[in-house]
Amino acid sequence: MEGRATERVAVFVDGANLYHSIKNYYKGVLDYARLLSAAVGNRKLLRATFYIVEKQETDETQGTPSARSFVYNLNKFGYKVRSKPLAVHEALTPSGEKTISHKGDWDIGVVVDMMRLAAHADTYVLVSGDGDYVDAVEYLQSEKGIRVEVISAAQCTSQALLDACDAHTDLADIPELFRKPGPKQAISDQHSAVS
Repeated sequence: MEGRATERVAVFVDGANLYHSIKNYYKGVLDYARLLSAAVGNRKLLRATFYIVEKQETDETQGTPSARSFVYNLNKFGYKVRSKPLAVHEALTPSGEKTISHKGDWDIGVVVDMMRLAAHADTYVLVSGDGDYVDAVEYLQSEKGIRVEVISAAQCTSQALLDACDAHTDLADIPELFRKPGPKQAISDQHSAVS
C-alpha cells in the first residue's frame, strides 16, 4: 500500500479471520512483519493492533511458551496485541442432548478501537474479509473522512466489504508474505493463540 509519507495509518488485524484464511487457502507461514510493512508502505504508522482469541487450556498447558512466543513476536514486529479467551457455551437441546458452541470474535472491539482513533488517522488498513465491518467502514469514510483499505484472502472476502473499501489487496499479491513451513512448532504457535 502506498501513500504520502505524512499520511497517518492505523492497522487493525482480525487475527481469527486471518488465521482461518491462511489455514484454508495458503501454504506456508505468514511473515507478520512483512504484512505490517505492506500495510503501511511509506506512510507513518500510528498504531497496529492485532486481535487474538486464545483457547482456554488446562492448567498445565495454560500460558504455554508457544502462545507466549507468538504474542511476543507480534509485539516485536510492531503490533499491539489485544487478547481475550474463547468462550465455550454448553446447552441442552429439548431432547436432552448436550451441545457445545464457541464464541470468540473481536468485531465490536475492532470497531470501537477504530472509532477511538478516527480523529488521529488518515487511513485505516483492515486485515480481514469479514462483512460484519461494512457498516463501520462506510461510517468512517462518510462521517470521519477516513480512507479504508482492506487486506484479505480475496476468495473468502465479503463482496459487500470489497464494494465498501477504498482499496483491496489480496494476501496472495503481497511479495514474500509466505515462507515455507518450518518446524511444526511454528504453525502450532499461532494455532494456540489464534483460533
